[in-house]
Amino acid sequence: MIKDSNKIAIIVGKHNIYYSEMLQRITLFSHFTPQKAMERTLIFAENREGWIYAFYAIWANRGIAVPVDASSTISDVAYIINDCKPACVWTTRQKLAIVEAALKEARQAIDIQLIDDYERIEVNEEKAQVSYQDEKDTALIIYTSGTTGSPKGVMLSFLNILTNKRAVYDEVPIFNDERRTLILLPLHHVLPLVGTVIIPFYIGGGVAICPTMSGPDIIDTLERGKIAIMVGVPRLWQTLYGGIKKKIDATALTRGLFNLCAFLDNKAISKFIFKAVHKKLGGHIDYMVSGGAALDKEILLGLKTLGFEMLEGYGMTEAAPMIAFTRPGDQVPNCVGIPSSEMQCKIENGEVCAKGPNIMQGYYNRPEETAAVIDKDGWLHTGDLGYIDEKGRVYITGRSKEIIVLSNGKNVQPNEIEYKLEKYANRVKEAAVIQDGDMLRAIIVPNTEWAQDLSDEKVEEILKREVLEPYNLTVTNYKKLMSLYVYRGELPRTRLEKLKRYMLKDIIKGEEPVKKKEIMVEEPTFEEYQILKQYIEEEKKISLRPTDHIETDLAFDSLDMVSLEGFIQQTFGTHINTTDMPGYKSIQAMAEYIANNKTRMEVQEEDWHQFLHTDSSKLVLPHGNHFMTIGNAIIRGFYKVYNNVNIKGDENIPTNGPIIIAPNHQSFLDGPLVSCTLPTTIMKNTFYYATEEHMQGSLRKAYARNNNIILMERNNLRDSILKLGEVLKQGKNVVIFPEGRRTHTGELGEFKKTFAILSKELQVPVVPVCIKGAFEALPRSKRFPSPHKIEIEYLPPILPTNTLTYEQIANQVKQAINKRLFS
Repeated sequence: MIKDSNKIAIIVGKHNIYYSEMLQRITLFSHFTPQKAMERTLIFAENREGWIYAFYAIWANRGIAVPVDASSTISDVAYIINDCKPACVWTTRQKLAIVEAALKEARQAIDIQLIDDYERIEVNEEKAQVSYQDEKDTALIIYTSGTTGSPKGVMLSFLNILTNKRAVYDEVPIFNDERRTLILLPLHHVLPLVGTVIIPFYIGGGVAICPTMSGPDIIDTLERGKIAIMVGVPRLWQTLYGGIKKKIDATALTRGLFNLCAFLDNKAISKFIFKAVHKKLGGHIDYMVSGGAALDKEILLGLKTLGFEMLEGYGMTEAAPMIAFTRPGDQVPNCVGIPSSEMQCKIENGEVCAKGPNIMQGYYNRPEETAAVIDKDGWLHTGDLGYIDEKGRVYITGRSKEIIVLSNGKNVQPNEIEYKLEKYANRVKEAAVIQDGDMLRAIIVPNTEWAQDLSDEKVEEILKREVLEPYNLTVTNYKKLMSLYVYRGELPRTRLEKLKRYMLKDIIKGEEPVKKKEIMVEEPTFEEYQILKQYIEEEKKISLRPTDHIETDLAFDSLDMVSLEGFIQQTFGTHINTTDMPGYKSIQAMAEYIANNKTRMEVQEEDWHQFLHTDSSKLVLPHGNHFMTIGNAIIRGFYKVYNNVNIKGDENIPTNGPIIIAPNHQSFLDGPLVSCTLPTTIMKNTFYYATEEHMQGSLRKAYARNNNIILMERNNLRDSILKLGEVLKQGKNVVIFPEGRRTHTGELGEFKKTFAILSKELQVPVVPVCIKGAFEALPRSKRFPSPHKIEIEYLPPILPTNTLTYEQIANQVKQAINKRLFS
């Protein structure tokens, strides 16, 4: 497999190792490696030349190499020892104590060999023949990085690995025997192992080992090694590009040249203009290769503008690792390339699936877990969401296990938001985004130099003002960050810099709220602020500070804002649109605007009776069509068969006059379930209240207009509520989900008051609806429903009276549903 020549094989600092010496050292290492074929040997060491000798010595003896993360703990190593039962471990003096403790914990006794003893001693050996008897032999067991919990041993054959070589050497000549590759990433990962060790040596190109991930070491190794191929992960490219771009943005001239190169899109011109950048990086780079995670579009295009060829690869350990890769000259943002000629890719239920000779043999000793990801036809189910265009290019839209699914049905890819937050580098060192109920929350590690003399509260205050609020003004509503947590540690990551997202909630678990009195904030005394404060505190049941922001501190949702909009209009005679409210940096700033623009000051609650009895006849309402009846019949038949839907209590639905139908909200199935289970005569005269986010895009909005759907338009919420009132005044019916959002747990959430206000002020009865089983059929974590039995029960109407408050009406409906839901 390895070329025998007088060429340089490995460069380490100022030391050069030629192929002839490398092969002799492999022979030496093979004498101390298990001689039995298919015997497993661990390599537990940092990147160094001896790592490579130990690795090929295992193959020389037809053994199976098991690379282990050099940063692993005693328990991590013990777990792998117990799982794969190796006969030997190659390690270093630096790691010896960990190995000995791990063997003790695992209660195993195996041979320990030290790389240090043989790495540089004088050799006079025959040159090893590193080959294989059968391509189907197991070559490696690589343990998954553990971003989601317990690692599994991925068994890869020589055929799996050679498929990658054929793709990037025989089929697309990215690697050749003249291009030297940089070894930078830890070699226990399949990407750097295959891409920076196995393929370069197979074709005779050679490598240079970078001692650390630090900038000076990388620059020195790039220059000393005359590196042509540099393999990295997105965070490396983000750091590299961010540093270069910061210098470019420092002067108008370099900014102008960068923009010119972006416009011209000519590699030769870009390399000439930014010759100094290329020289700084050694001056010999032909290809930058990114893998391990999605690369942000801005970085890809930015490096291209500088004249670099960035090739993005997509794969996973189970595919050894490559599923698709970018061809030179075919850089398309958000595209991870095209599969090789030996690979097949397809999209199944939105998930990328791959099939070919590089798909793993399976998980070591885990047949059930293997069967869960490789189906009976040999297709690997990657867990990644994406699509394939007409040219066969693969696009990844997110990781199914990482995507945050909000109650409005929107999918949020957290790494996109994290990248935007980390661009505020003078304030943010790193960031992570998690789901917090029905909101997004940021965990921010502040820039150490900036934050070291500041309290957590002051850091939080500045981050909200200078990071979260500017970010929120640039994104759609569902991507807004409503709160943050200041974290002074390091976010949990794998050695390839992937966030261990399953550990993020542990960071904020049991968190202590930031002490609000740590920095005293002077309380404004002017009357407009005091009135606004009293209203907010009564509505939200909180203690308000003048510096609080309406979204990031107070978590006002759309209905909260429409109530506040009405209160301000009624009390001060001035108008602040709900879409403008997040633009005020604090409640104090909003109060100051009110003080300068008010036309009166008369404290009074929103007069919902007067509001709902204003003339709304000129409002344009959606309408139905004759296909609704046919569509509902088809949907009803489907649910009857697929989910064995059982309908109860339809005799409780009044046949005359308007009604408000108020179901609990368990899943995306709920709207169609209610619609198709209503009697046809009632369904034709029923309108549905939906958030604007559910119906984005011209086609969906057209569908809403023609199917009796009233949209909750965030820029005109009051008109949305007036439309609901107008429908009821015309004697028709309305379906409103009082929770507003789907349940996370199956339990009932908070009931909003909108339906209760409509009920009381227009004297319309409310029919509670208990939906049971839809949560199990389609929970938030699933994209497609299972055939779980669903029950829909229409409960006796609740009649509004003058003595009942909005809260009492809402509570009666909630209690009625809750009683049936858990009976």
